[in-house]
Amino acid sequence: MTDTMEWSTLKDFPESMVTQALAMHLGDKGKESAEEMEWLFGLLAETPKGTYQLRQLCEFDWNPSEVEGGPEESFKDADRGNIPVDEFKKVYLTFTPDFRYRTKKPGKHLIIEAKGTPKPIGQRDRIQAERYFSFFHASGYNGAVVYFAPNPKLWLAWLQDIARDSPVPYGVVDLKVAIVSKVASELVRVVGKTLVQTADLLDTALRFSGTK
Repeated sequence: MTDTMEWSTLKDFPESMVTQALAMHLGDKGKESAEEMEWLFGLLAETPKGTYQLRQLCEFDWNPSEVEGGPEESFKDADRGNIPVDEFKKVYLTFTPDFRYRTKKPGKHLIIEAKGTPKPIGQRDRIQAERYFSFFHASGYNGAVVYFAPNPKLWLAWLQDIARDSPVPYGVVDLKVAIVSKVASELVRVVGKTLVQTADLLDTALRFSGTK
């Protein structure tokens, strides 16, 4: 792939593939690449107030001695903050963003959600986003909500409608330009693994159907 490739002409990758590839690119939990984590926190997000790096939005930077988290990082009891126990268990416990980082000294979180569709899909996406913002409001923590998505302007307008007058910083990073192009090698591995799994399932289905 060349630097001049028009990413808008490419077929969208399912978000699960992109998040798997990004997790591989950043490194295993506890063994993250310092260089790639620096890249992640330095990504530029479009916001209602202009373009900002992720580290500027969440107001903390990657430092393994002070920050923890990673891909598929669900909310746990330690993240409850000011949220009543019963409400936290019902609404937030085990709720899992694609990536979540937090300062070890409780106070700040960075929630990252990846989306592979060109626009939000119905109530599912809305409820998910509303829950991210309500977590900050109810817990008393600071931080930011960031989406990795194609068509950043459309997704940002949608987030503005959800956030309304929320003081929580939020923004959108261009999934195709900033992420897919960076993790292309890992995507090849993820897609290859998926093809192998699909071939195995097809073989099993053929055996059950009696056509093999």
